[in-house]
Amino acid sequence: MKTVAVILFPELLLLDVAGPVEVFSIANRYLEPQDRYEILTIASDSLAVRTSSGITLTADSHIDQAGGFYDVLIVPGGPGAYKQAFPALQCWLRKITSQVQLFASVCTGAFILGQAGLLDGRRVTTHWNYTERLAEKYPEAKVETDQIFVRDGNLITSGGVTTGIDLALSIIAQDHGKKIALSVAKVLL
Repeated sequence: MKTVAVILFPELLLLDVAGPVEVFSIANRYLEPQDRYEILTIASDSLAVRTSSGITLTADSHIDQAGGFYDVLIVPGGPGAYKQAFPALQCWLRKITSQVQLFASVCTGAFILGQAGLLDGRRVTTHWNYTERLAEKYPEAKVETDQIFVRDGNLITSGGVTTGIDLALSIIAQDHGKKIALSVAKVLL
């Protein structure tokens, strides 16, 4: 079983969480129990996290109690990602990303990774409307435009809100082959 952890922080975009999470959840329908994904949410502040749409999500754990190894760590975007700073989350991300197999950002979640210094020297992308701002704020990052997602080593960044779905499908294709990923994509049509 692989563990997928999703970071929750104030003012995140709900679809940036729900899209990838649903992809992994649907993939579990097609996988043997030992091959399934365990999905966890980890809060940066309080366990109750208010999204940009006003819906409150409750995290499974807080970064202070979160374990050390995850196969996949996903950082969603939203107004909170580029309007706020999260010093405790930055510190935690710097430590934890050295222990994960793969870490990713959805849309403007790249700003959270940038705050932690995790984009330096890496090829990355974000939502088309924020690529210039990301490049200005994190000049050591190699920001690419017009990409659905960009993979650089164990980092994947995605270009926009719904590209988190594509990002998750690519991870499933890598883990379990294109046939499973296509089956999941068909469910989502």
